[in-house]
Amino acid sequence: MFKKIRNAKDLEALLRAWHGKRATTNFFLTEDVYLSMIKQCAVMRFANGCYLVFEKEHHYDFYFFLQKGTNPVAVPQMPKPLVLEQVCLERKGQEPKAAAWQSVGFVPYLERKRLMMPLQEGISATSVMQFADVSQIDVIWNMMQTMFEPYTSALPTKQELLASIKAKEVLVVQEDDTLLGFLRYGAEKKVSVLWQIAVLEQARGKGIGRMLVKQWIWQVKDDALRCQLWVRTDNQAAQRMYEMLGFLPDGRIAPVMIKE
Repeated sequence: MFKKIRNAKDLEALLRAWHGKRATTNFFLTEDVYLSMIKQCAVMRFANGCYLVFEKEHHYDFYFFLQKGTNPVAVPQMPKPLVLEQVCLERKGQEPKAAAWQSVGFVPYLERKRLMMPLQEGISATSVMQFADVSQIDVIWNMMQTMFEPYTSALPTKQELLASIKAKEVLVVQEDDTLLGFLRYGAEKKVSVLWQIAVLEQARGKGIGRMLVKQWIWQVKDDALRCQLWVRTDNQAAQRMYEMLGFLPDGRIAPVMIKE
């Protein structure tokens, strides 16, 4: 059964031990991320491995450490879905083997791929842009809740969304008093990351998504070395738009499995 991690010291000791064994794992969170979630962390230990979960609003993020050659053991029932994501190289023979996880109750959910674009001088984009205002937080929040699946969309809390708006990291397009679309981004060292982009269904086909992406690129071109985003592999229209703007796959894919 899963037991709560008592403190950061216990979690860091566990991570050091398993990383030292060079176990197979999908746990590559940075220290600032996992320490911020210590109160939501629980562990299940067993021979030749352990599982970690971090509780989110709608699900648990599921991580594992398995000694090489070891298969997963049964996963206990939990009150929320378990979401297992494995980032890997999209080369033949490198993809995670789904059959082992299916044998303990996980099923395929979706797959994402990472796209990158180096930022260079002479980028063609518009400098005319509009940032979200604090008064628009409820509209953007409601769009996020209704237009994104809840498990892998990296949706912020309302407080985090407010911080992004105040930091001028949310771009919007509106017509009269109607917000038609938005794009939220952030920085990871010298990489600018697109977190969420959405356009109202009735406003699609007008180039609003493309406009928002170009405005994002223009906004960060002087500070970031490259722009990065993840896109679902079944979203062909979005992939075509990003590739037309200069984004290319960097070889990373992320199959996601779920245990209800």
